[in-house]
Amino acid sequence: MVKKLLFSSIFFVSCVDAQEHDFSAMLSCHASLDKPGLAVSIEQAGKHVFKGVLGVADISTREPLKVDDTFQIGSITKQFTAAAILQLAENKKLSLKSTLGDFIKDIPVEYTRLTIESVLSHTSGLPNYNLDAGIRQRWDKYATIDEVINQVSKMPVLRKPGVDYAYSNTGYILLGKVIEVASGLTYSEYLQRNIFSPLGMQNSFVVTNGESSKQIVKGYTTNRDAPNLYLAPETVDRSWIYAAGAIASTLDDMSLWHSGLSSGKVISAENYQLMVSRAKLNNGESVNYGFGTDVYPISGLPSYSHQGQVPGFMAWSIYFPSHDLLGTVFGNNDSVHPGPALLNMIARQLNLSPTPIVDKNITEQAKILIGQYKGADDTVMTVTFDDGQLSATTGNGVIRKLVLRENNAFSYECTEDYYQLREQDDKRLLVPVSIYMGELAPLVRSEI
Repeated sequence: MVKKLLFSSIFFVSCVDAQEHDFSAMLSCHASLDKPGLAVSIEQAGKHVFKGVLGVADISTREPLKVDDTFQIGSITKQFTAAAILQLAENKKLSLKSTLGDFIKDIPVEYTRLTIESVLSHTSGLPNYNLDAGIRQRWDKYATIDEVINQVSKMPVLRKPGVDYAYSNTGYILLGKVIEVASGLTYSEYLQRNIFSPLGMQNSFVVTNGESSKQIVKGYTTNRDAPNLYLAPETVDRSWIYAAGAIASTLDDMSLWHSGLSSGKVISAENYQLMVSRAKLNNGESVNYGFGTDVYPISGLPSYSHQGQVPGFMAWSIYFPSHDLLGTVFGNNDSVHPGPALLNMIARQLNLSPTPIVDKNITEQAKILIGQYKGADDTVMTVTFDDGQLSATTGNGVIRKLVLRENNAFSYECTEDYYQLREQDDKRLLVPVSIYMGELAPLVRSEI
């Protein structure tokens, strides 16, 4: 089977320098001045490529977001919890082979036997307490960590440890308690003394007993029926989120965190590699998670990341080691994932998608792409070129403008995901390429 790109003989312009990327315009595709919005930071080789915000911190006052605003980062907290556990292991306060039962009393026997190592990598078989209706009915009120553990540990273990990967907030709640018992400090105190203060993270803290007295932008939610109506999010006291997702931070502090973690200031280089290496199951298969870190390729590039969501907020932090590029994005609307905005900018910075063609004379390049394309699920896309504009019409009849790109490719506006025309077995295929998910099922061009 032969697969090749369809190239035209037209000369294509080269990619613009990173400094010329209009990241502010890209941000405006995903946020606006009058709605809850986004804060984004991209840095490469220790230098900021872009840092910006767009949106409001408070709907009622119309106060705009600022680049130094504090957001809740949700489950990115798990990176901090994992690092704290590894610090304690380095200080001989615990072993990764220790069990939960070595540190936590009054939990079910099936919980006591689980190793810290398996809990860190979500391979312990523990359930996810978020799914329990009884817990959801009470988590709007403050509870002590022991009261929380008493409730979340009532759910039975799903499977034997090491059999499968199952993301578990319950596990990281329990790891927070392990940190407290092993250190003699509260979870919040431990992070402040051993991570936040040493790294100079002056605006990071664990949200406890409500929203905390420290300034945090307001978080919102929406629903499908009224996407432009911004509501107060579900009330979940952060005591129920704890070591699984209760940290608040800023863009600059997250930069300090990554720098300190990856350079040996927080844990040893060996333990950092444990965090960013895929854990193994009993059968030898690897999972896409290390210790507190998602580990999987994006556009063929290795990446270390974590996303986070708590009521009112969503966040994503990702590092591409091959390009020494760190990206962080915060959003104060829990209904919209901020990841696509960040990933589009990263794709532009790393040239992960074909370069847009800016030459005014694009007629010859555009003509190559004109036609009707049909997918296996009867999806139909019709590409046309009129008055100098390449457009696509899909099954619902909506016409959308396209951005012409090099190598017989195009994208919709405001995205680096693209479609590419290829020839395979005497067929012309339009292959959708997602920066995040890779190549998807192609559409076949109808014979003209």
